[in-house]
Amino acid sequence: MSEKAVLDLRERLCRVGKLLYDHSLVTGTFGNISARVQGTKTILIKATGASMGSLKPEDLVLVSLEGKQLEGGQAKSVETPMHVAVYNARSDVNGVVHSHAPVATAFGIAGLGILPVTTETYMLIPNGVPIVPFERPGTRRLATAVQKKIKKHDAVILENHGILTVGDSIEEACNLNLTIEETARLQFMATLLTGKDAVAMKALKKKYRI
Repeated sequence: MSEKAVLDLRERLCRVGKLLYDHSLVTGTFGNISARVQGTKTILIKATGASMGSLKPEDLVLVSLEGKQLEGGQAKSVETPMHVAVYNARSDVNGVVHSHAPVATAFGIAGLGILPVTTETYMLIPNGVPIVPFERPGTRRLATAVQKKIKKHDAVILENHGILTVGDSIEEACNLNLTIEETARLQFMATLLTGKDAVAMKALKKKYRI
């Protein structure tokens, strides 16, 4: 990948970070994004402490697929093990987004998976969005748990910790993140309108096997 292409990738990541921030899927310095550097065994990932809303190209550090920081004046994200685990599990993934989408995160707190309740959602995530049981952020245990689920899903809920989506590009991973948050809102509203309680929603979860 040429230097110009890498710079373009850095700028694309910055635009995605701003989009996630503007849609209130991340706040402060929380959340992280990364992208595979094509033709190499490396990724660019947001530096720890950098805000998604004001990312600059230099806020993205180069990391190997073993998790070693290769370039960058700032420290790599504490969630680097989780991102690296995804890329090592899925050769088709070129972008990863971890946000704290509020409604989708609430589903994880409630112990409910997100269902493919609309036509559009079913096209993107026909098997729904399962929950990865809680593990401490930044740990190998979390990375391993996510890696296991992400092999069969393009999106997962991190219990009490947000959601993670993947895609063929960083933009695709971002769009899926936005779609899941909107789906969570619709599922929540449908639950209120129909009067279905958590037990009924868990029955649907069983039906969709998530």
